[in-house]
Amino acid sequence: MSDAFIRFDDVRRRVVDLLRMETVPARVLPLYVVRNLFGRVRISVSGAVEADETCRDALERFAERLSDALGAHGCPPGNTVLFVESSMLDTLADAAQEIEGLDGVYWVDRLMTGGDWWTVSPPDPSRPDGSPRRYTLFSVKGGVGRSTTAAVLAWHLARNGERVLVLDLDLESPGLSSAMLDPKTQPEFGITDWFVEDLVGQGDRVIERMTAEPPWPQELEGAVRVVPAHGREPGEYLAKLGRVYMGTGGTPWNKRLGGLLSRLEERYEPTVVLLESRSGLHDIAAATVTDLDAQVLLFATDSESNWTDYGILFHHWQRHGLAPSIRDRLSIVSALTPELDTERYLLRFRQKAWDLFREHLYDDANASADSGEAFSFDLDDERASHDPIAVHWTRGLAAGTSLRDLEQTTVDQAYARFLGRFDRLVEASGDGAG
Repeated sequence: MSDAFIRFDDVRRRVVDLLRMETVPARVLPLYVVRNLFGRVRISVSGAVEADETCRDALERFAERLSDALGAHGCPPGNTVLFVESSMLDTLADAAQEIEGLDGVYWVDRLMTGGDWWTVSPPDPSRPDGSPRRYTLFSVKGGVGRSTTAAVLAWHLARNGERVLVLDLDLESPGLSSAMLDPKTQPEFGITDWFVEDLVGQGDRVIERMTAEPPWPQELEGAVRVVPAHGREPGEYLAKLGRVYMGTGGTPWNKRLGGLLSRLEERYEPTVVLLESRSGLHDIAAATVTDLDAQVLLFATDSESNWTDYGILFHHWQRHGLAPSIRDRLSIVSALTPELDTERYLLRFRQKAWDLFREHLYDDANASADSGEAFSFDLDDERASHDPIAVHWTRGLAAGTSLRDLEQTTVDQAYARFLGRFDRLVEASGDGAG
């Protein structure tokens, strides 16, 4: 094993380069390159080929080259190739990505967190016609007005006759539900309660007692129901929070979340679902962005840290071939758009968003040319994912007023532009009112 300093970021490229130079016997396939939690790389193949001398010799030669190429991220040659049972291969297959250009060769990253960003679930074919439209409110940074926007959007949709279900999924920093609901009407249970009770088979006894209606939609044509992060009495909230993300019976927590959402939709029959996500790049946020077949509102401000963090996420999707699966679900929101020099700010914001999408998510094609199925847009195209939906900063929003008590004038000043663009976004997507 080489003593050369090999960076973590260089490991995958080195492995792929070596594999492209190797002639791997077809009998060895499928072959899984597994990077473990410590960042060290091993090869896993079926135990059925261990007795095949030709296959074993080829794998031993490759193991020596791999060990030399990866430095501290490699393993001794005699400990690089693992011959495993078929059940183990099935487990690897669930987390595997096929390496482009190498049929039957797969990459597997063992992760403590971040795994949900590696896949984008397609639309669920089992969802019946007329299923509610889902919208996730996500940001890489906190403090950008997601909760306020969720409340205003719920009110706007209910005024237009929609039946709205709002889920507070910012479980580490809950606040949307308590800001929207009167403490006296807070439901007995919340999302964290369902997850821990479901572990012991009591989810059904919780689900009918975990929603409440805020007082203000009573005069509107539609309705709003809120599913809080916790119930009226949070109780041992931290102990529950430490168990929320557990899988059960072979079902990972993100699939359990999808199941909970489907059951809530079946019970309350909303026409629109709003999901307030946790901010940041944690798995918890990933599930609401990639797994729930939702349109995603990406909240951002014109700061280098915001653009850098979104660049990290977009580059990941691009590198792993996920861009085509996610990009048409995204719309960027200019959060906290300043009162002064607004139009100049939005022009700068749009340019930076366009640069970000062009570099990572859009196809390399001129949008004005006959580019067939290319997913690409001009800078000023209002249909584009990069064109900002603006929420304006106002003193009324900055005053710390409860979401239950926002004045109509404040909402109009901050959200008139946003709500108009949101309605056009829904119309352009072909969705009618429920």
